[in-house]
Amino acid sequence: MGTTIGNVLISYDVNKSHAQVKAGLEALSYYDYFVNTGESKKEMPNTTLWHQQKSTDQAINDLKTVCNRVGALLEKAVAVKASEFVGI
Repeated sequence: MGTTIGNVLISYDVNKSHAQVKAGLEALSYYDYFVNTGESKKEMPNTTLWHQQKSTDQAINDLKTVCNRVGALLEKAVAVKASEFVGI
């Protein structure tokens, strides 16, 4: 399974309480933006965040925990290892 620690990108859909889910993940040091050296800050799509030191399994577990805490139904999610970020 996904046990390698590093940059992980997570994207998800919930049925409600989107702001609370996002805030809960941000409290766990997930980010909704990235900055490459010499570039401006790039915002992620609304339900996409990343973490510098998690595995994909940990990211999904964090998401499930936050959703349970705020009473949101996690409809779908994906977590992937990420080594480069490019955005507009």
